[in-house]
Amino acid sequence: MEEMNDVNASEMGLLEFLEYCENVDVSEMDMHEFAMSCKRYNERCNNPQTEAERLVYEIMGNKKRKTNQEWLDLQKEVQEFLKTATEEDRKLIGGYTELLCMICSAIKEGLL
Repeated sequence: MEEMNDVNASEMGLLEFLEYCENVDVSEMDMHEFAMSCKRYNERCNNPQTEAERLVYEIMGNKKRKTNQEWLDLQKEVQEFLKTATEEDRKLIGGYTELLCMICSAIKEGLL
Protein backbone atom coordinates (compact mmCIF):
# COMPACT_ATOMS: atom_id res chain seq x y z
CA MET A 1 0.00 0.00 0.00
CA GLU A 2 1.31 3.43 -0.90
CA GLU A 3 2.15 5.52 2.17
CA MET A 4 0.80 9.07 2.16
CA ASN A 5 2.15 11.68 4.50
CA ASP A 6 0.47 14.92 5.51
CA VAL A 7 2.52 16.94 3.03
CA ASN A 8 1.49 15.19 -0.16
CA ALA A 9 -2.11 14.82 1.07
CA SER A 10 -2.37 18.59 1.36
CA GLU A 11 -0.79 19.09 -2.06
CA MET A 12 -3.43 16.95 -3.80
CA GLY A 13 -6.57 18.49 -5.18
CA LEU A 14 -9.71 17.36 -3.36
CA LEU A 15 -10.86 15.26 -6.31
CA GLU A 16 -7.50 13.51 -6.51
CA PHE A 17 -7.50 12.98 -2.74
CA LEU A 18 -11.03 11.51 -2.74
CA GLU A 19 -10.06 9.16 -5.58
CA TYR A 20 -7.00 8.09 -3.59
CA CYS A 21 -9.19 7.38 -0.54
CA GLU A 22 -11.54 5.22 -2.61
CA ASN A 23 -8.61 3.00 -3.58
CA VAL A 24 -7.16 2.55 -0.08
CA ASP A 25 -7.47 -1.04 1.13
CA VAL A 26 -8.37 -0.60 4.79
CA SER A 27 -8.23 -4.37 5.35
CA GLU A 28 -4.44 -4.11 5.17
CA MET A 29 -4.25 -1.37 7.82
CA ASP A 30 -3.78 -1.65 11.55
CA MET A 31 -5.90 0.56 13.84
CA HIS A 32 -3.32 3.36 13.96
CA GLU A 33 -2.98 3.51 10.17
CA PHE A 34 -6.76 3.54 9.80
CA ALA A 35 -7.12 6.33 12.38
CA MET A 36 -4.43 8.38 10.63
CA SER A 37 -6.13 7.82 7.27
CA CYS A 38 -9.46 9.03 8.72
CA LYS A 39 -7.73 12.04 10.28
CA ARG A 40 -6.10 13.02 6.96
CA TYR A 41 -9.43 12.60 5.16
CA ASN A 42 -11.27 14.80 7.66
CA GLU A 43 -8.55 17.45 7.73
CA ARG A 44 -8.37 17.58 3.94
CA CYS A 45 -12.12 17.81 3.46
CA ASN A 46 -12.52 20.38 6.25
CA ASN A 47 -9.82 22.70 4.91
CA PRO A 48 -10.87 23.59 1.37
CA GLN A 49 -8.18 25.18 -0.75
CA THR A 50 -10.31 26.42 -3.65
CA GLU A 51 -13.78 27.89 -4.10
CA ALA A 52 -14.97 24.62 -5.64
CA GLU A 53 -13.72 22.68 -2.63
CA ARG A 54 -15.41 25.15 -0.27
CA LEU A 55 -18.71 24.67 -2.06
CA VAL A 56 -18.37 20.88 -1.90
CA TYR A 57 -17.64 21.20 1.82
CA GLU A 58 -20.74 23.37 2.26
CA ILE A 59 -22.89 20.83 0.41
CA MET A 60 -21.41 17.97 2.44
CA GLY A 61 -22.70 19.65 5.57
CA ASN A 62 -19.68 21.40 7.12
CA LYS A 63 -20.83 20.39 10.64
CA LYS A 64 -23.32 23.26 10.79
CA ARG A 65 -27.00 22.61 10.35
CA LYS A 66 -28.34 24.85 7.60
CA THR A 67 -31.69 26.58 7.55
CA ASN A 68 -33.89 26.08 4.52
CA GLN A 69 -32.95 29.55 3.28
CA GLU A 70 -29.24 28.76 3.64
CA TRP A 71 -29.70 25.67 1.44
CA LEU A 72 -31.51 27.72 -1.19
CA ASP A 73 -28.84 30.42 -1.06
CA LEU A 74 -26.14 27.77 -1.43
CA GLN A 75 -27.89 26.39 -4.51
CA LYS A 76 -27.87 29.86 -6.09
CA GLU A 77 -24.20 30.29 -5.18
CA VAL A 78 -23.30 26.96 -6.80
CA GLN A 79 -25.31 27.82 -9.92
CA GLU A 80 -23.45 31.13 -10.25
CA PHE A 81 -20.08 29.46 -9.68
CA LEU A 82 -20.75 26.81 -12.33
CA LYS A 83 -21.33 29.47 -14.98
CA THR A 84 -17.60 30.23 -15.05
CA ALA A 85 -16.13 27.07 -13.48
CA THR A 86 -13.32 25.10 -15.05
CA GLU A 87 -13.96 21.55 -16.23
CA GLU A 88 -12.05 20.21 -13.22
CA ASP A 89 -14.20 22.25 -10.83
CA ARG A 90 -17.36 21.08 -12.60
CA LYS A 91 -16.21 17.49 -12.22
CA LEU A 92 -15.52 18.03 -8.51
CA ILE A 93 -18.84 19.70 -7.73
CA GLY A 94 -20.88 17.55 -10.11
CA GLY A 95 -21.03 14.63 -7.72
CA TYR A 96 -22.65 16.78 -5.05
CA THR A 97 -25.09 18.94 -7.01
CA GLU A 98 -27.66 16.14 -7.16
CA LEU A 99 -27.79 16.04 -3.36
CA LEU A 100 -28.13 19.82 -3.23
CA CYS A 101 -30.88 19.75 -5.86
CA MET A 102 -32.83 17.09 -3.97
CA ILE A 103 -32.63 19.03 -0.70
CA CYS A 104 -33.71 22.27 -2.35
CA SER A 105 -36.55 20.55 -4.23
CA ALA A 106 -37.83 19.12 -0.95
CA ILE A 107 -37.66 22.58 0.62
CA LYS A 108 -39.55 24.17 -2.28
CA GLU A 109 -42.22 21.47 -2.09
CA GLY A 110 -42.66 22.06 1.64
CA LEU A 111 -41.32 18.66 2.66
CA LEU A 112 -38.53 20.08 4.83
